[in-house]
Amino acid sequence: MMNHLLQVEDEAWGMYAFSRDILNRRLQPEMKRDMLAKARACGIEYAHRIIREYGTSDVRLLAQKMNLKLEIQQALMTGKRVLFACYTPPDKVEIMEEPVRRAAERVREEASALVELFPQAGIMNTILGHEMYHFVEDRYAQEIYTRTERILLWKLLGLKNYSTIRTLSEVGAMAFTQELNRLRYSPFILDVLLYYSYDSASAETIYRDVLGVSSGKV
Repeated sequence: MMNHLLQVEDEAWGMYAFSRDILNRRLQPEMKRDMLAKARACGIEYAHRIIREYGTSDVRLLAQKMNLKLEIQQALMTGKRVLFACYTPPDKVEIMEEPVRRAAERVREEASALVELFPQAGIMNTILGHEMYHFVEDRYAQEIYTRTERILLWKLLGLKNYSTIRTLSEVGAMAFTQELNRLRYSPFILDVLLYYSYDSASAETIYRDVLGVSSGKV
């Protein structure tokens, strides 16, 4: 499973993320591909910007320098859903330790050749970098692409209602943490790996859906 997911290209992960977005049907495929490319470029651009500003790409050190309040929790349950991490404005990031530990253990037991790519500390840093991007988005909300790109939901009697697009924020966050942590794969793969220990059937469904998008069958 992991070897197949490592081959999935960035655009395919983005199109898969769009398929789960409530606004998916409002956007044409070419528009989505253009937005995905811009969101990814935005994440990389702001990773470089933050590295220049703080003089490091170490996400733990960056969290300190940015005065982020980092809390490591055990698995936090909300109903039947397992939350892996959470950013709470203005400056709090919570990361759940149990899913990270389970994911690293699973790689060691079932895909030992990939241990170097998915150490426990590395998974933790990838998640931290992802949540850090949402903090950066808040700081630059008036100018950062993943916040300024919006689509018109409705208009009535001269009134117009626009919405940001959640998928673009997630794609930007993945590109941001990939750049900071110098990952050779899309961090989207953790969506499957972290989930597997809690609901293997659903994780395998995600796996098949992602490969379907990647192959153009969906």
